[in-house]
Amino acid sequence: MTSRTIIVTGATFPHEVTRELEAGGFKVEIVPGDLDEAAIISALQGAWGYVLGGFERMSRRAWDQLPDLRLVCFLGTGYSTFMEVPDEESPIRFTYTPYANAAAVAEFSIAQMIDMVRGISRNVAGIQAGTWSEVATPSLIGARLGVAGMGHVGREVARMAQAAFGTEGFYWNHTRRPDLDALPYRAVSTLCDLFETADIVSVNFAYVPGSNDGAVGETELAALGADGFVVNTARAELLDPAALRRALAEQWIAGASIDGYYIEPAPPPDEDPYGLLSFIPERLLVTSHCAYLSRQAIRKMADMTTENIMAVARGEMPPYPAAATT
Repeated sequence: MTSRTIIVTGATFPHEVTRELEAGGFKVEIVPGDLDEAAIISALQGAWGYVLGGFERMSRRAWDQLPDLRLVCFLGTGYSTFMEVPDEESPIRFTYTPYANAAAVAEFSIAQMIDMVRGISRNVAGIQAGTWSEVATPSLIGARLGVAGMGHVGREVARMAQAAFGTEGFYWNHTRRPDLDALPYRAVSTLCDLFETADIVSVNFAYVPGSNDGAVGETELAALGADGFVVNTARAELLDPAALRRALAEQWIAGASIDGYYIEPAPPPDEDPYGLLSFIPERLLVTSHCAYLSRQAIRKMADMTTENIMAVARGEMPPYPAAATT
């Protein structure tokens, strides 16, 4: 490989940005986004740059096996789920594209809320099965919306929902921030309080592997109640899968949606070790970790990736550095 070869995983990186990088003297190679760590390490031998746009997980030990690598860029915000950044000094610059997709993810969260509450996918499945439903559904109009995590995505979810449907907004945030006090929503003290207060809860806080797995468990789901919905466009791991299965099976809640799954790509329902996929579409929606995949968001992430690449190529600090999370 040349000294300026960049390996991009996945299929979302825009062709026009690839051409721009190649015009700037880089060689860009696209590889599948579903490879394991060993296969990615093999593909990266001799590469100068690596854009992580697939589903792979990269551990700290991987970087020591890549002596030529000088730049890694995660295509998105929540990089800690996909790559471990070394605590110690490294010749590799680790970067990401923070908040470029916040509006797209919020938009998708609203779409999942509408689908779950109004029963769109359930109705479509009924039509496919030859049934015709005229059962009335709940509505988002005037509903009590709880937002768990008031970062960039959470604030957009709350804003969009209030503007479109006049929702009554409540939120819980892991840390108290004075800037949130000025927002037209009411804070609650605990995550459980949020689930108890809201009709619909949107989960938008960051997933930290090994730290907040299963943060939404039996207590929170039971507090949501039989008419409540939970929408999770953060990471599936934030919802305890055993608790979610029980909540759906015993109808503690009306329904749930997740963008992404505990195994990606998701297995067929009859091979699902969590026993959740069989609830689709009656009580569960699962989408393929695609909330961020609007053309506008992808282009913005690619442009930020290019900024990181060009800065490191010039010997400068990249504008969007990623830090170790431990």
